[in-house]
Amino acid sequence: MPNRFCAICGKKVDKGSPHIGMCLNCYAKEHPLFDLPNKFTINVCNDCGSYSKKDVWFEPSEDDLFSILSETVQKFLLNQLLKKGQIELSHSFNESSLEYSSKDLLKSVEVIINGTLKENPNVKHQIAVQLILNHTLCRNCSNIRGGTYFISILQLRFKDDNQYEFIDKILEEINNYTENLFNKDPRHYISKVEDQKYGVDLYLSTNELMNHIIKFLRSRYHFLLKRTKKLVGRDNQKGKNLYRLKASIQFLQVALNDTVSINDEDYIVERITKSKIILRSKSNTKLIKDYSYFFNEKFYQNK
Repeated sequence: MPNRFCAICGKKVDKGSPHIGMCLNCYAKEHPLFDLPNKFTINVCNDCGSYSKKDVWFEPSEDDLFSILSETVQKFLLNQLLKKGQIELSHSFNESSLEYSSKDLLKSVEVIINGTLKENPNVKHQIAVQLILNHTLCRNCSNIRGGTYFISILQLRFKDDNQYEFIDKILEEINNYTENLFNKDPRHYISKVEDQKYGVDLYLSTNELMNHIIKFLRSRYHFLLKRTKKLVGRDNQKGKNLYRLKASIQFLQVALNDTVSINDEDYIVERITKSKIILRSKSNTKLIKDYSYFFNEKFYQNK
């Protein structure tokens, strides 16, 4: 077999060369395994550490900044290259390239990305990408700081205005429950609480939170529930209409074994179901009433 030489550098081409007319080094330069931009900008939330390339935010699996940066490199730069399954990739951060702002926030860092062709480990490629960090607030944290953002309203109502201790007890339970939800998913929080004549209004960050709280209260109390909803916009990212939900909860003030007077006859509260109250008179007469009956003072009197 006659000697062959690289058409670019003149080096002798052996059998291990990937191309008949080029040596390994020149072939790698002319046909790199992958290509990436020299600079890449990401957004990082100062409060929660979420990151984004544009408008969609992702929650990191770890709180450490360089773990977050590794996730961004993997998600936004490497995953698209790995789809073909022909290259093995790794990355590392050049610590000598770290740049900080006057507020001691990391502004940029160089990421070294190495790739190897699976079918021929001799074919390699390396690229340095300057990762630029834009420190900002994600939409959720911006709403939390503003303290005015809400999607739904939960109204807690009582028959009269002398149930302050009962209101405080329920609010404390709801706050504790919501804090636990927030620790799992920071989208869920109470924006504000407004006192009303016969209760309070809770302004909630998500419609899901309203449903969670209602389910939580159902396991502890009996109440009459009314729901309404109003179209307030559209989520273009998800392609869905956005509705502002409003739910009114009227807590039932009668309990088991309470005595009530209906049409001048006394009844004992024998049982309370999800929507009905079963009463029993002294003469053993059974009476069944909907919850709504007991919110009309004309027909109900607590003895």
